[in-house]
Amino acid sequence: MAILSRFRSLWGVEPGPDQIEWAKRFVEWKAHGYAGIEVSFAGMSAPELQRLRNNCDEAGLEIAVTLFSSWPNYSGPRPRGLNPHVSLEFFREQLRLASILKPVVVNAQSGADYWSLDDSVYFYRQALQIEKEEGFEGKVCHETHRNRSLFNPYATDYILQHVPDLRITADISHWVVVCERLLDQGEEDREILTRLIPHVGHIHARTGTTQSSQCPDPLHPAFASEREFFERLWSRIIAHQYKTNPNARITWVPEYGSWTELGANAKDSVLVRHVLSHSMAPIPSEEMYNTDYSSQKLAE
Repeated sequence: MAILSRFRSLWGVEPGPDQIEWAKRFVEWKAHGYAGIEVSFAGMSAPELQRLRNNCDEAGLEIAVTLFSSWPNYSGPRPRGLNPHVSLEFFREQLRLASILKPVVVNAQSGADYWSLDDSVYFYRQALQIEKEEGFEGKVCHETHRNRSLFNPYATDYILQHVPDLRITADISHWVVVCERLLDQGEEDREILTRLIPHVGHIHARTGTTQSSQCPDPLHPAFASEREFFERLWSRIIAHQYKTNPNARITWVPEYGSWTELGANAKDSVLVRHVLSHSMAPIPSEEMYNTDYSSQKLAE
């Protein structure tokens, strides 16, 4: 029977000295039913990566990693000259570093949104070969992420038609804000989602809106349409795996990041506070959505 495994993102969670805060959280998250953690290791040294691996072993958690084929963590302005060849070299280096963590899945934010479609096809064909050479065949999923080659549904559809073995991390919140629409209305949009689903090996379960990549309160009635769209899509992905691959393992990460995902000064915006005041609810916390809400959805 297919297995559904939930991973906790370390996005926005400070490690503390010698990763002591992470180590404490790992014990709590294991008690909440998480199978593992997902970490972006950009900027971490080899000894720090080994310490993280040891802390996860002690807590009984597996590791998923996020890596970049260029411009890690989007720090500073985008560097010049990030062509497919440069990006492939960096991608290989990052996979070699990732091997220290012994990840069960690798989430790659890869390629570039300004490349031609055929440059992206070339990149992904070569990336699959590199994954095989470095011992990561079948473990790498490339994310539908802004700034990257898979930043919109139509570019991704073209790439998948030419690189059919490519595995995908589905974070469709990026597509919804790029396209400024929910993608279950138009016939062509629906067809692309249907073609995408068989490629999905990892899910970033974030509810977005047509104007921001993150919904301020997915449980609020004002965002019922968004929540229903995303939950239907996630259910379709899981149902497809259950039906077509009974031995599959489906990994997913509930994502609710910082308030910067809603735009500058969003936490103090009159509009957001007005929407949330509909039910007199407190402004939600990242921990509430990443842990408590996701526990509820997993139980369902």
